[in-house]
Amino acid sequence: MSGACRIVALLLGLVVIVSPAYAELEKTLVKSEVLNKAPLGIAQSVSDGRLFVLLEGGEVLIFSADGEQQERLTVDADVSTLEVSPDGQRLYLGKARSRELQLVDLAYIQPLPVNSSAVRGPANAPVTITIFSDFQCPYCARLLPTLEKVQEAYPKQVRLVFKQFPLSMHTFAQPAALASIAARNQGKFWELHDKLFANFDQLSDAKIRELAKSVGLDMARYDKDVADPALQKEIAEDIQLGLQAGVRGTPAVYIDGKQLRDRSFDGFKQNIEGGLKKATK
Repeated sequence: MSGACRIVALLLGLVVIVSPAYAELEKTLVKSEVLNKAPLGIAQSVSDGRLFVLLEGGEVLIFSADGEQQERLTVDADVSTLEVSPDGQRLYLGKARSRELQLVDLAYIQPLPVNSSAVRGPANAPVTITIFSDFQCPYCARLLPTLEKVQEAYPKQVRLVFKQFPLSMHTFAQPAALASIAARNQGKFWELHDKLFANFDQLSDAKIRELAKSVGLDMARYDKDVADPALQKEIAEDIQLGLQAGVRGTPAVYIDGKQLRDRSFDGFKQNIEGGLKKATK
């Protein structure tokens, strides 16, 4: 075979190797929604799959990932483009005949009843901080100094509500949660709360019992309480409440039902001040 033939044969071989196999594309109409106006833009959040649809005249429809309409927002009538942040918490709105770009934050106010949860601070405080937490979570432990600083700065204006959210990845988070509720039943929740977090990386069944004893609990009553199915039920209810509110990890903090993204002291301060202004109106 000549050199030219060998080159042609080689090239043909390469074509065979790299030639793609074309699969048949199947399309299925999952759902059809008739809108009352023409859509100008569609965007989707990455975190939960919600769909944001901008309509003519300044309306934004929000659909769940499975296509159920959840909300309807009103924006400026001349908004013509829409984008959404990955977490679905911020809209970017543009206007065709303007240089103006609007950034609109969305905040869902979650109903978070106190129920029998432990509370630190005045019961009638105008601002409520609700925290979903895990006693074996290092990030929850690291948040404690900030929470203490917040309550020192707002001793009469803020109350802190503790909700149980033990993660399955933490072996002793559930036993610690049970222990804390048993301590609450004896009026010593926060004493044990502080000790559990101070030892978050050393927790074991023996260590939890040792800490419970160190805060002066009646251990016979403690043992009876931690075995009570009602405590397990309470923890499950807190977890369910958290999931409904959008908790995906710990710590998850809400100020007057609004999830706090910036958990620095300044982040707390900004949202608390906003809550105090609303309370005085």
